[in-house]
Amino acid sequence: MPERALRCLAVCAIAVEALWYGIHEVPGFGPALADGARAVVGPAPVAWAEDVAYGVADRLNQAIYRHAPPKTFWEPAPAAAAEAVRDEGLEAESISSPSPFEPPFREVAATGDGVWTPIPDAVRPGDAPVLWRSAVHPDPRRVFAAIAVVAIDLGRVDLRLVAGTKEPFSPDVPAERRPGLVPEGHAGELIAAFNGGFKAMHGHYGMMLDGDTFLPPRDRACTIALYRGGAVRIRTWPELRADEARMAAYRQTPPCLVEQGELHHALYDSNRDWGATVSGETVIRRSALGVDATGKLLFYGLGEAVTARTLAQGMKAAGAHDVAELDVNHAYPRFLLYGRGEGGEGPRARSALIPDVQFKPEEYVVEPAPRDFFYLRRRRAAATLGIADPAPADDVLGRGGR
Repeated sequence: MPERALRCLAVCAIAVEALWYGIHEVPGFGPALADGARAVVGPAPVAWAEDVAYGVADRLNQAIYRHAPPKTFWEPAPAAAAEAVRDEGLEAESISSPSPFEPPFREVAATGDGVWTPIPDAVRPGDAPVLWRSAVHPDPRRVFAAIAVVAIDLGRVDLRLVAGTKEPFSPDVPAERRPGLVPEGHAGELIAAFNGGFKAMHGHYGMMLDGDTFLPPRDRACTIALYRGGAVRIRTWPELRADEARMAAYRQTPPCLVEQGELHHALYDSNRDWGATVSGETVIRRSALGVDATGKLLFYGLGEAVTARTLAQGMKAAGAHDVAELDVNHAYPRFLLYGRGEGGEGPRARSALIPDVQFKPEEYVVEPAPRDFFYLRRRRAAATLGIADPAPADDVLGRGGR
């Protein structure tokens, strides 16, 4: 091979490695690169390039991890620790512990799959848990595909939505009504925050918050509806439209991955509805939000190396009856846990749900988020979740800055 060709190959290999490092290790590099490329060549070529790149990475991972044990995010907790929580005397409306679930594919399941363990509360260390975590391996072909799932007791935790400073883009909502921060009045009860949905340009999915309509609702979209009484429902928009006046907020996503316990039919067919710039078959990092059939448990899932279908299968196995896909790609999905800051400071992010998620302690509480996000705060008392319940006048969902 001529020397010039060898040099070219070497330069290309270094460039590819540098590009991979930048996308995965340098905050903001991947999104900025993709947005810049779309501005120059348009979204279609970028989508094709992403599909090809992720496809090559997936084939390499399948070869490398062919005989490896299943991927794990954390060491499983001792059985005694997991069982101890179920004996706590809690309020009638709260959950002592979610029910364990059967891993969908035993051949790729890891120790601890299907077992819920409490997530320590850094804000109120002595209180009974309101969050639990488990893992599920939803793909029999990939031992490196795994979903970390958080179960959230909606009887004792409020789910809130905040608009980002830039997304979803809307010409109708001024900047002062989208500060991208957890409200100061809720900071003392902040437990966790996690990513929202796609950018406006990727599907134009609807969002309403505290009377401001950022984007109008789409009939085909899955809708995460937050009611003023604290209830959360996830359904296709026509199933919820009649309740719009009772909603404090809603955020739409691509079609529901799971609705009324059934996977969306397109997950078995074209499977192209669940990635704005990549197909539903693309093996990437994805996130989802689900609710169980009773409406008492909320589920957040962060999946590594999953397709839209395997994400849906994993969330359903964990107990979710209705599931919406949130943001995708390496940079965006994140679930951060908060504790009190040092020296009397307000809350700061202490840890992420899974390794390999880069974050700043000030995210969502000091440093404004450009994209919409959800956060979790403890309720003042256990609640009965009814969609028609009025919210106290001083405790409605705000725009994030009051």
